[in-house]
Amino acid sequence: MGSTRPHRVRYTALRAVCGAREQLASITSASMPQGIDAQLLNELSCALLTAVRPHNENKTHHTGHDTSFHLDRDYCYLRLIYALIKNDEWYQRLTHDGHLDRCISLFDEVCKQRYSMIGSCLLVIFGCIKSSDHHLPFSLAEEKYRLLFTDAWDYAQYHVEHDAVDRIPAFVTVTRHTLTTSHYSVPREWLVDLTAKVHCALFSLQRGQANCVDRGIAQAAIDTALSSMQGLYDDLHRMVKQ
Repeated sequence: MGSTRPHRVRYTALRAVCGAREQLASITSASMPQGIDAQLLNELSCALLTAVRPHNENKTHHTGHDTSFHLDRDYCYLRLIYALIKNDEWYQRLTHDGHLDRCISLFDEVCKQRYSMIGSCLLVIFGCIKSSDHHLPFSLAEEKYRLLFTDAWDYAQYHVEHDAVDRIPAFVTVTRHTLTTSHYSVPREWLVDLTAKVHCALFSLQRGQANCVDRGIAQAAIDTALSSMQGLYDDLHRMVKQ
C-alpha cells in the first residue's frame, strides 16, 4: 500500500484489509500471536492512510483514482475505519496516525454524494469522534450537515434491508446524540422531514426482514436495528409534537 505502488495495487490491498475489518478490529497488541511483533499494527495503520491519500497533498487531483476524493475507494476506507474505531486501542492508533483528521477532511465531498450509504458511515465515525471530545468543525447550524443526515436516512429507507443492518444502531446513536447535544435550534421542517425518513426506514426493515434472514443476517441483529429505529422515531415524534 506504499505511495510508490500503482493505484490498482494499493486499492486491491485496501479492499482486502476492508474485507477482514471485523477480524482486524478484534486484534490488540496483547492478543497478537507469540513471536509476532505488535508494531505491525502500527505499520498497517500508517499504510492504510498512504493507500487513500494522494501522492502530493499540495496538488489538487480532479480526475483519476488518486483524486482527493474517490467514492468507491473512500467508502471502502470509511467502512474499514468504522469497524476499527470501535476498538479503544485502534481508536488511539487511528487518532495518532491522522485517520480521524482524514475522515473530517472528507466531509465536504461526502456532502455532495446525495443519497449514499457513505454519508451514514461517515456520520457514525463522527459520532465516535464526538463522544471522545475530539473537535468537529461543523454542527447542525450548517445546512449541509443537516442535509447529510436527511440524505443518509433517505438512502436507508430504500436500502436498509440490503445494506449494513448491523450499522443501523450506531447510526441511530449518532443521530440522537447530535440532536440532543446541539446548541442550535434546528428548523422544525427539517425535524419533521427527518422523522418521516426514519419512520420509512423502520417500516422498510419491518417489511423486508424475512429477506434479510434469507440472506444470512441474524434475526438478533435485525431485532436490534428495529428496536433502535423505533426508539429514535418515538423520540423524534415527541420532539415534533412539542
